[in-house]
Amino acid sequence: MSIARCAAAWAAGLLISLPAGAAEPPAAPVRPVQESFYGVQVVDRYRYLENTTSPEVQAWMKLQAEHADAVLKALPERAAFRARLEALERSGSDSVARGQLRGDGSLFYLKRGVAENQFRLMQRPPGGRDERLVFDPMAIRLPGAAPGQPQAINYYSASPGGTRAGVVVSAAGSEEGQLLVVDVASGRVLLGPLPRAGYPHWQDEDSLVMLRQHAPGPGRGPQDKYRDSELVLFTLGEAGQPARDEVLPGRAWPGLDPGRDGDVLLRRIPGTERALVALGNGVANEMALYAGPWAQRRDPAAQWSPVAGMDDGIVDYSVRGWTLYAVSHRGAPRQQVLAYDLAQPGQPPRVLLPASERVVQRVVAARDALYVLVREGNVHRLLRRPHRDGADFEPVALPFAGQIYIDQGWGRDLNAVQQDGLLIALQSWTQGLRHLRVDGEGRATEIGLPVLAAIDSPAELTTTEVLVTSHDGARVPMSIVHRRDVRLDGRNPVWLTAYASYGFTIDPSFRRERLAWLEKGGVLAFANPRGSGVYGNDWYLAGKGLNKRNTWLDVVACAEYLIAERWTNPRQLGFSGGSAGGLLAGRVLTERPDLFGAVVPSVGVHDTLRAEFEANGPPNIPEFGSVTTEEGFRGLLAMSPYAHVRDGTRYPPVLLKHGVNDPRVAVWHSLKFAARLQAARAGDSPVLLRLDYASGHGIGDTRTQQLEENVDTYAFLWQYLKRAD
Repeated sequence: MSIARCAAAWAAGLLISLPAGAAEPPAAPVRPVQESFYGVQVVDRYRYLENTTSPEVQAWMKLQAEHADAVLKALPERAAFRARLEALERSGSDSVARGQLRGDGSLFYLKRGVAENQFRLMQRPPGGRDERLVFDPMAIRLPGAAPGQPQAINYYSASPGGTRAGVVVSAAGSEEGQLLVVDVASGRVLLGPLPRAGYPHWQDEDSLVMLRQHAPGPGRGPQDKYRDSELVLFTLGEAGQPARDEVLPGRAWPGLDPGRDGDVLLRRIPGTERALVALGNGVANEMALYAGPWAQRRDPAAQWSPVAGMDDGIVDYSVRGWTLYAVSHRGAPRQQVLAYDLAQPGQPPRVLLPASERVVQRVVAARDALYVLVREGNVHRLLRRPHRDGADFEPVALPFAGQIYIDQGWGRDLNAVQQDGLLIALQSWTQGLRHLRVDGEGRATEIGLPVLAAIDSPAELTTTEVLVTSHDGARVPMSIVHRRDVRLDGRNPVWLTAYASYGFTIDPSFRRERLAWLEKGGVLAFANPRGSGVYGNDWYLAGKGLNKRNTWLDVVACAEYLIAERWTNPRQLGFSGGSAGGLLAGRVLTERPDLFGAVVPSVGVHDTLRAEFEANGPPNIPEFGSVTTEEGFRGLLAMSPYAHVRDGTRYPPVLLKHGVNDPRVAVWHSLKFAARLQAARAGDSPVLLRLDYASGHGIGDTRTQQLEENVDTYAFLWQYLKRAD
């Protein structure tokens, strides 16, 4: 019987309300595809599930999604978690993100009120706290968007003088961005929507540059979606209409070939007639930098002077006048701050902040001073160096230690140099996010954005910071968040999470929804294994490529620590991770299924041997490797959760989550992993596949979507990890 014909017969199973008794949808047929890589035979049992346009596959997906929904809705604690999560949302502060300060003193940010479903772009005029609505993504209907589909702002950039804003909007989590330019005072749309848009950046008050995806066409497969991007300059006339829509030479400039998967960015240096060109290679952190006259931007034969190459290890930069400030890991694994003189290309840079035990992360040149963000352990510090001879770096005093976030826009917003001071966001594990304005004298003041509620600083919570010894002696940092009255009796429900790819570090953050877990006696643990950037570039490289095994073995060590120190036991220890953290969740599950009571991989890369053949695969080759080389193949095979599922294994309960429209990690990763686990498991532990047909990678999900996902996740984990007493 085909999958489609099973639908009616299976539907009767929905009448069974208890999770343990709910009838399961039919197993996916096994249709093996065998390949040989460097003498290794690889069998892919479910290759056909990659074709998500197939009616058969779509029918199977629907049955899986309906089954997961039925089981999750029947969980005993779901209603209670829903009520508590909704109450926490209502009792807290508004959600505010992505603040940008402009030269006239105006402040832009994304805001979602406690009763609102989506983030909107807001502005505070200079010197005031009143706000005006600039753009509501749900007030328009994008071309191609279906009625009722959620729409979200993926990126925005405010002009230097704060009179205009470029916003990139997409529907249903697709991140298929469309650019609109909005007049801030009136809210009127001046330009757009323009398709295939990404990462707008204002060069001055009347012109902005963006990247545009190459149009689909003959000879372009799924993996070509993000290749060969164009650099486009829009210039607005006085009436707000585009005077020009120009495709700049970009990747055609002599000597500036970033490869098909790379991008070329152009930035005019404020207050000068100079420009900076940055080349990136997919998701690699490093970039190459070039400088030259702004006037040559349209010249296909323009000669841009090299400033720094890829091998110089530049991972962040800012510019003031003729000086380029850069964060580099070349010869400095924990990174240092360099200063390049753009008037003397080819001259070696000066070291402004030498390497030390601290990890240097960001650099921002404002009008008054150079600001540098550093990491000390698992908290951030902000350093300030005034623009005068002989000045030293001094710490900026802040209300508490935690995560500091500086939004400079994608691709570095150089417009910070047109104002004194800086806007930062500060939060910790137990202190809610708030924005502070650092003034021209280095004083930090809270600006009431958002206005925090008492619940945003719960006194009953605390954090225990530990270093865990891994399999080879490496010391892995882990933060354990818990109630002050926690008992180390080995019976606490502990929810462990990690990410550890791209050098990304899980920093201290406060989320109100976590209180629903902590109030019930649950414990949260956040690990930063190798592959993260918590200790700089060497720590990152120690969890990359053939070294990736250190990442999941570090997590195993953290799990074993939590058990040995009597925080919990294997039945009450859960693990979750999203995106590359979803890959990690899958690999931890297949490495040590005996260590966990439940695992939740979200939007995970599970079949790494096939990942480079999806739309977002080629840009990620610098991070994960390619099967076109033996080293790349062996690394990808070792890290693949899908390839390490073993028949007859007793796996713990698994909840796989994915947005069907995910442009970053194709949904078929979760389809194939679910099919393989369901077929291989011993015992009756559930393997659920939760699919959201109006979502993607989670970017732009509405408050309602986030609430429903949280309710399902919390109820699922609590069902299997809760205390027996």
